[in-house]
Amino acid sequence: MSRYSLLVTLHVASVIVWLGAGTTVAFVTIYARRARNGPILEQLGALVGWMAPRVFAPAALAAFGFGVAAAHEGHWPEQFWFHVGEGAFVFSFLVNVAARLPLLRRARRGQLDPSRLAQYLLAVALAELTVLYLAVADMVAKPSGIGTSAVRYGGVIVAAGFLTALATAYRARSTQPLVAAPSALELGTSDQADDPVEERPAA
Repeated sequence: MSRYSLLVTLHVASVIVWLGAGTTVAFVTIYARRARNGPILEQLGALVGWMAPRVFAPAALAAFGFGVAAAHEGHWPEQFWFHVGEGAFVFSFLVNVAARLPLLRRARRGQLDPSRLAQYLLAVALAELTVLYLAVADMVAKPSGIGTSAVRYGGVIVAAGFLTALATAYRARSTQPLVAAPSALELGTSDQADDPVEERPAA
């Protein structure tokens, strides 16, 4: 395998990890919200916070670095579609710094309910994944300029994805806070309190 082929392979593998992890977390969030699964909702912030520096950031940096290295090794000419990929990386970085990380910090401080956090994280994921999947399509179609039909269709998809993300974030304001289920000990204590006190006959 040539050096160029190795760099392209590592670039593609990094993109797969980056997109696959983000897509999986988005589906887990959707499931937890619809099922009102308390344990998953409560741990969602911790899961995303753990994955951010260990999966998302390394995979994103690797995808960008290997992509630039492959372009340099392959002596690519100035390409419009390559700059679109660079823009997608910058967008993902800004979304994480400006939206995802502040949300996780608020949740750790107890300022954000798990249900609302899940809704906001889903909105962020919708915006980010829309751009990233379009970047993958851009790498396949390789449009030559901004006036091509692929770019126009992509612009429509981006607009639809962003509107969906905004609507999802707006609905978070009306999301009912998560009510933790009572534990077995609490249920037992409650049952004992509700039981009538048996009176003993006087001696």
